[in-house]
Amino acid sequence: MLAANTVLQNRYRIVRQLGQGGMGTVYEAVDQRLSSVVALKETLVTTEEGRQAFQREASLLANLRHACLPRVIDHFSEAAGQYLVMEFISGDDLAHLLELRGHAFPVDDVLQWSDELLKALEYLHGHNPPILHRDIKPSNLKLTTTRATFAARMP
Repeated sequence: MLAANTVLQNRYRIVRQLGQGGMGTVYEAVDQRLSSVVALKETLVTTEEGRQAFQREASLLANLRHACLPRVIDHFSEAAGQYLVMEFISGDDLAHLLELRGHAFPVDDVLQWSDELLKALEYLHGHNPPILHRDIKPSNLKLTTTRATFAARMP
């Protein structure tokens, strides 16, 4: 785990941890060169095959353009970690919102979010070869005032 104020690549300063899963940790960070907030995903891979897979994933994700997907800005390796720098999407994830709410969301809202998610999946699956998300769950869906956004491990 990276501590707050750790700087990577003489550029990205860690602000705080946003989440952790089986494939790595996501942090809020500041791109000090551009004075912008970013999401920095740390993936701990130990094999050469894993490093190559991460680089392929980063290149693939960097070329995706869809309103419900965060843009990938950069990727790099440092020490034992591989890092993916993405657009920071403010807002709460669906799992947290559901926990705070204590009961189900209105069906109309869920149907609208589902429609947005399905359009994003259709976009991903329309690539050749198809891109599979592999980790769709409430904690990987963020709701903002303008859209439902999702991010997690894809290929």
